[in-house]
Amino acid sequence: MSNNLNAFDKFKEEHPFILNSILIAIATIALFYIGLLFIDVFTNHGQQRQVPDVRNLTLSEAAARLESAGFKWDISDSTNYVEMYRPGTVIDQEPKANSFVKPIRVIYLKLNAMNARMVAMPKLQETSIRQGLALLRSMGFKNVEVDSVASPYGGLILQATVNNHQVAPGKQVSVNSLIRLVVGDGSIDNMNPDSILDSNTIDSIEQRNYEEAVEQYSSILK
Repeated sequence: MSNNLNAFDKFKEEHPFILNSILIAIATIALFYIGLLFIDVFTNHGQQRQVPDVRNLTLSEAAARLESAGFKWDISDSTNYVEMYRPGTVIDQEPKANSFVKPIRVIYLKLNAMNARMVAMPKLQETSIRQGLALLRSMGFKNVEVDSVASPYGGLILQATVNNHQVAPGKQVSVNSLIRLVVGDGSIDNMNPDSILDSNTIDSIEQRNYEEAVEQYSSILK
């Protein structure tokens, strides 16, 4: 035994650099192995759970179901209103329902807003149907119907209603409201000459009203 110790001491004295390199390598391997063990423990290596489907549930119902399954949760979005879902319910989730993930994963929930977004009703009368539709779409209106009536002014919006009611421009309305536009079809040729506008005048009116509507809407967004 003493001979072995003497040989080790001799090697240590003659080759300190090699000995230190060997000891460092052994320590590195040991730390790496210990690290792998801790990673397995903290990441639940090999353990996966099925994500429950919480769509169409209220937030409290979804939270209870996720927590009972061992998952944490968070809200990713709650600003959009989708008419087909109840207000305040979960409309989507990530990771998806029935997928298998580790229990440390956070389940992100997208909630339906309590109410549809409200915007100021733009001025649409005496605006061309093309400009009026473009403005409504840019503001988020999706339910728009167009009716034609006999008029000398083809393609000009003569009336606009919200859910079949007259609404003054600037009044706050839901973007899910039904907008009905009454548009002239240009079928009437004979009218009092004093009441007929030339095409340049009509174009000027359309452009001015469109610019006013855009300016009004932009000022509301500021």
